[in-house]
Amino acid sequence: MRRNRFAVVRQGVLLLTAFWMMACGVPADERPDNLLDEDRMADILVEIHMAEARVSRMAFSSSDSSNIVYKRLEKQILRRFKTDTSAYNQSYKYYASHPRDMEAIYKEVVSKLQKRTETVKPPARS
Repeated sequence: MRRNRFAVVRQGVLLLTAFWMMACGVPADERPDNLLDEDRMADILVEIHMAEARVSRMAFSSSDSSNIVYKRLEKQILRRFKTDTSAYNQSYKYYASHPRDMEAIYKEVVSKLQKRTETVKPPARS
């Protein structure tokens, strides 16, 4: 009887392992139909990071409050760029699985953020 029970457990473990490996497989390399181009994605990410910074400076007492405010800002950003959450998420997932593309996007994001901070900084005193 013990052998039988261990055989069933072993089969269950093998099935779970096989299922887990299939579920965690390599994502499809297909471009989504609604893929945002790299320039637009960079512009959206600049605004997203600015919104994250704004929310973090608000110092809410609960993370729930900050999440609610952030989600509202995110919706406003996506509406301004005339895109939806699905297109943004699919594009982000696609670019995240293509590191060279994501690196190029984030170089642009960093450059744009640096330009914004340079225009905000007060001039140096002589």
